[in-house]
Amino acid sequence: MFAAIFIIGSTVIGLAGALLLNEKFVGRIFLRGLLVLPWACPWLIVGIIWKWFLDGNIGLFNGVLIRLHLISEYKDFLSDPNWALLMTALAATWRQSCLVALLLLAGLQTLPRDISDAASVDGAGIFQRFRHITLPWLRPALTVVTVLNVIYGLMQFDVIFAMTQGGPGSSTTLLSYLIYRQFFIFTNFGVGSALAVALAIIALIGGLIAVKTLYRKIEV
Repeated sequence: MFAAIFIIGSTVIGLAGALLLNEKFVGRIFLRGLLVLPWACPWLIVGIIWKWFLDGNIGLFNGVLIRLHLISEYKDFLSDPNWALLMTALAATWRQSCLVALLLLAGLQTLPRDISDAASVDGAGIFQRFRHITLPWLRPALTVVTVLNVIYGLMQFDVIFAMTQGGPGSSTTLLSYLIYRQFFIFTNFGVGSALAVALAIIALIGGLIAVKTLYRKIEV
């Protein structure tokens, strides 16, 4: 579930951000520069920032929700098993979506504007141009992005360690964090090694499925 939220969320948000920043408007260069900041933060720092952001006593997130009258009192989302996994996934997605946006924006910069302009003259709408021109052009970049997201999503550890340490209970005990516990807390090296191999195989299979699904050879 964590990996699914992470992969889909970061890909969709990153693609939307890349499409937006590919347009011409005032402040575009400044916003492009801001993309680098979350991506430049180490995963552990991202977890710490989001832990403060979601704090049940002084967190900004709670303050915004109260101002919008969506909740009546401060709520500790990271202590709620129903919310903890979603919030940790959103924290990781926030950081990864910036990398996705940068990679896809680089792909969009190589798209000749003449192609899109010609399609627009021929009567193609914005969604038709996106489906038949932009997406096919971004397929190689989307392949790389999806493989990276699969690997990061399945092997995420730092954000969980900083925000919840696998809790409350076992609601955010990802396989990567379970490996850490088996190795360094319970000293079950055999179990930890087996889980690490299993996680590597799962990530490999996920990456191969992404490549098989998205990659297409260019026919000359």
